[in-house]
Amino acid sequence: MGKYIVHSTLRPLGTQVMNQTGGHSYLADEPAVAKGTDAAPNPVQYLLGAVGSCMSVTARDIENSEPDLTIKKFKVDVTGETAHYQDGSSKVTHMTIKLTAETNLSAEDQHFFMNEVVRKCTVHASLEGSVPMDIEFAE
Repeated sequence: MGKYIVHSTLRPLGTQVMNQTGGHSYLADEPAVAKGTDAAPNPVQYLLGAVGSCMSVTARDIENSEPDLTIKKFKVDVTGETAHYQDGSSKVTHMTIKLTAETNLSAEDQHFFMNEVVRKCTVHASLEGSVPMDIEFAE
């Protein structure tokens, strides 16, 4: 079991938020059209990046545990769609996740590997059932 803590502090400039976790700091913001300063990715972009990053880290974890697997290239493209509602709320309504990998595996083993990446990804598993997702595998 892991426990993660992120401290988020709204800055006095636009919608800038400074996030701190462990020894890391990162800024989140909104674009100017949303009264932000566009100084950093917005929270939805970070969410999409979390999906892609988690799948990439998961791929590396699998490679590290499988001596016969070599990843030559691994890339994840995540597209998200949002909806805005009359009450002022909004949410991510759909994600499309495209995984591209070049490995030393046979086509059948690579398909199994890609499915394992999706299955073992913590962020994907956390969002599954809450956000509809289409997952595509490319070579």
